[in-house]
Amino acid sequence: MLKLLQELKWSPNGCVVETIPAGEYQEDDLPERAIVIAGELKIIEFIDGGGGQQNAGKQPEPEPEPEPEPEPEPEKKGKK
Repeated sequence: MLKLLQELKWSPNGCVVETIPAGEYQEDDLPERAIVIAGELKIIEFIDGGGGQQNAGKQPEPEPEPEPEPEPEPEKKGKK
């Protein structure tokens, strides 16, 4: 379970801004990207459903950034 501490304004497509009100949600109720953004803003708590304990430090693991591909070396031309 998740608890959004403040309302989150975010844009799922880069054009339209949506507002998600503060409150408690199941993980399937919020888009994954919105959860990541809320984690970066530190406005979300992850609540353990069993004992009601909160773990505000837990965030989804970010995906590793792909390494850039090396540029091919220019061909050397010999003298004619």
